[in-house]
Amino acid sequence: MISEPIRDLDHLEPTTGRIPLAAPDVRPLLGWIVPPLIALLIAAVAIEVWVRLAEVSVWVMPRPTGVIENFFSDFGRYFNEGLKTLGVSLGGLAIGTVAATLLAAGVAHSQVLERAVLPIAIMVKVTPVVALIPLFIIWFGHGWNPKIAIAALITYFPVLINAIAGFRDVDPRMHDYFRSVDASTWEIFRHLRLPAAVPYLFASLKISVTLSLIGAVVAEFFLSGQGGLGAVIWIEQNNLRLEQVFAAVLMLTLIGVTLSTAVVVAERLFSWRLDQPVTAS
Repeated sequence: MISEPIRDLDHLEPTTGRIPLAAPDVRPLLGWIVPPLIALLIAAVAIEVWVRLAEVSVWVMPRPTGVIENFFSDFGRYFNEGLKTLGVSLGGLAIGTVAATLLAAGVAHSQVLERAVLPIAIMVKVTPVVALIPLFIIWFGHGWNPKIAIAALITYFPVLINAIAGFRDVDPRMHDYFRSVDASTWEIFRHLRLPAAVPYLFASLKISVTLSLIGAVVAEFFLSGQGGLGAVIWIEQNNLRLEQVFAAVLMLTLIGVTLSTAVVVAERLFSWRLDQPVTAS
């Protein structure tokens, strides 16, 4: 019997049974983050130079360095007020999304309901939300409820329109197949219409998440006694303290970027889950 010669054991590397993990490629992420950061830095430097050389009054345009200094020196205030605005925004987004999705599910199954409800929804959409805030204060009081209602009202329409389109964007052949096997309306909705609507819902959330933040800030302008970044902007603007105004806007920007990023991450995770093959247990 012929056997292969045994190699020198001193040159063999011990095996641990583990597959080495490759380092994650962060270049695509840096490609999205670095260019806008550089653009913002250039813009901030240009404004700083312009304000200093032209001796622009701080009541007209504060220096970016002064805004950054105020932001970090009084970070606790902006963070706490930002949490209030974030709570209103998320509350309104949740209520508006759920209400619009439920209504869209009904509209997708009934043309009568569509003709009855959709024109009213469009009428509410084209009505300036600012005009409804005094009514909401009368109906819901001066607490959190009117602010959440405004945030929900301003977010429901994009979700409604996209959800209706998503629930109806199904493959006719698959729909006929479900009908041929006597699938119930709920089974068709769960296994066919809802998966088809998921991309549309996430597309609407990318818009609505920023609209809910706008609605929260606008409501806080009218209810400044309840706090929030909108109240901070309103109060500091009346006192001509623009560094504080810009610092509050900076916190709002950070919140908006965080919420938008969270929606994108959730969309990718959910899409990954939908792409997984179904295995028998």
